[in-house]
Amino acid sequence: MFIDLDWKKLTLLVAPFVLLFVFSLGALGVQDEDCCLYQEKPECPERYSSFNPSKDTYSPGETVELTLSGLTDEHLIEEIKIEKLVGRDEGVIYTEVIDQKVPVDQTEWSWTWNQIGSHGEQVVNGRYFALVETYCCGIYRTNFTVKPQVRPMCTCNCCSGWSTRLDTGCNRYETGEEVMVNFSNCRDCDIDFKRLYIERNDRCCGGSEIVFNHVFEGGFDPGRNWSWGWDQRNADGNLVKPGRYTVVVETECCDTLKASFTVSEKRDCCLSSCCGSGFLFFGSCCSCTN
Repeated sequence: MFIDLDWKKLTLLVAPFVLLFVFSLGALGVQDEDCCLYQEKPECPERYSSFNPSKDTYSPGETVELTLSGLTDEHLIEEIKIEKLVGRDEGVIYTEVIDQKVPVDQTEWSWTWNQIGSHGEQVVNGRYFALVETYCCGIYRTNFTVKPQVRPMCTCNCCSGWSTRLDTGCNRYETGEEVMVNFSNCRDCDIDFKRLYIERNDRCCGGSEIVFNHVFEGGFDPGRNWSWGWDQRNADGNLVKPGRYTVVVETECCDTLKASFTVSEKRDCCLSSCCGSGFLFFGSCCSCTN
């Protein structure tokens, strides 16, 4: 009788704690269901294509930019790690706690790294992995390489005479006549101009003297033909003397392009020029004045 009564009392005492424990587990289960790291959710960015570097290869010391895109909801960026692939082992060389909330109206999150490790050292060349950890959506991973950049070589045989051509339209001009410099890009190659200069050749003593210089700003668009007129004036604004001249264009990877022409004393009248037809007639490139 007493044993049965004690058992009932014990049951009444333990029951509330059991119910509290079950309720706690239920609440925890709901929370885990809302923030399950092993189940893709509609509000999470795509797992394998949303986290990317701005480019695949960086020069040593160059700023690395990583972007997580496709954000459609409020997200919490917790931490980011940089790992270096050493053989088959990956070693963490940099860790940064972010703890940054990304608002709903922001569709991407970016982070930059100056290639300095956790101990203040410049990281060595090699392949690296970046892992960004988010709350609820888990970890996103991407990779990039750090190595010295090699200047790209000309493609599609850009440096040959069949692909590019620099000419002055005519090979003889009178003093004061505009000299037309034409560049033809025959194969749509990507060529960067660096500098154009015109030099006067000294046939007697050898050597040359630069009378005009021009530095190009920006690149040269692929497949674009280019023309430029020179008024035969030097850097001081004075007309150059008669003689033999060469126009030189320095390019990024195709060395130099050259074209020569002659400036002669102006005459009262001359025969038809070659400028209209593209052929030189009696070595002259002027027009009649009477």
